[in-house]
Amino acid sequence: MKNVFGIIFANYNAAGFGELLHRRTIASLPFAGRYRLIDFPMSNMVNSGIGTVGVIMPAAYRSLIDHIGSGKEWNLSKKIGGMFILPGTVFSGSSNTQKFMLSDLLVNHRYIERRPEGTYALISSANEVCNVDYSEMIDQHIASGKSVTFAYFKDENGSEKSLDCFIVSRDILMGLIKSYPRSSHLDLVELLKTTYGDKDAGKYVFDTYVRPIDTIEDYVKANMELLDPQIHKLLFRGERAVFTKIQDEAPTIYNDGCEVKNSLVPAGCKISGKVENCILARSIEIEEGASLKNCIVFQHCIVKRGTVIENAILDKYVTISSSVRLCGGTERPLIIGKNLTL
Repeated sequence: MKNVFGIIFANYNAAGFGELLHRRTIASLPFAGRYRLIDFPMSNMVNSGIGTVGVIMPAAYRSLIDHIGSGKEWNLSKKIGGMFILPGTVFSGSSNTQKFMLSDLLVNHRYIERRPEGTYALISSANEVCNVDYSEMIDQHIASGKSVTFAYFKDENGSEKSLDCFIVSRDILMGLIKSYPRSSHLDLVELLKTTYGDKDAGKYVFDTYVRPIDTIEDYVKANMELLDPQIHKLLFRGERAVFTKIQDEAPTIYNDGCEVKNSLVPAGCKISGKVENCILARSIEIEEGASLKNCIVFQHCIVKRGTVIENAILDKYVTISSSVRLCGGTERPLIIGKNLTL
């Protein structure tokens, strides 16, 4: 795909996530125990043969930079093409309805301008969990002669929903940048739809597993669905890997008397208590007599003996003291912020 480059908008947030997004953007939100949400659009582009990807950074960029680094894990650390870290703008706020701001292209016009004429930009958000191949969509767009092609997917009811991904030529983007030099507040998707309408805008529908993460309920549901082996297989396919930052750990230790049911447990953990219907990250310690049910636990957490936790999300470096009981709602989980000791 030498005639296609990528742009990932990772500089927006969403309301309702509480402490989880206090120091990070939604793009760097942990998922499935060992991934971040940014891993999915990055991997989709690389697996589709796109070797040049620009990532538009949020204001709180430390977490995201720490994760993606130089792009080595995605084979984007190279002399020609590769990954480009692009600055975001102050107009990118916390509204998840404004993911593609024209202002972000205006300040990064040189990244677009330096791509060869006749190339195409595949533009994606960073908050959708899916494993898709963009190749057919790109081929359809080029063959159709349309000005822009928007991606859609089918939800559980068979209805078509926007995938927050589209392809447009580099020349059209440069034209918009030159035509609206002072219109930073404009939404890029709305501008394209207004300019080209239904007549000159194509549509490509992906018939596969897709989960947009716009609310905390979406986040919990998408994580817990991975406990279904069929859904897990749809997302993590052998022929199209989902790449992420490598963190080597020793195998998890399951001590005598522990009980683990229907849970995802990666390497580096030490389990002595009871874990049921949970998504665990690396380097977690569950002491003897502790019980976790319907929980999502981030890295480096410790749950002391005698503690009972249900329907909760524990951010990184949380320690729960002995004989504590924490219970959240089945639809609205209890969120424990990073570095806290309770």
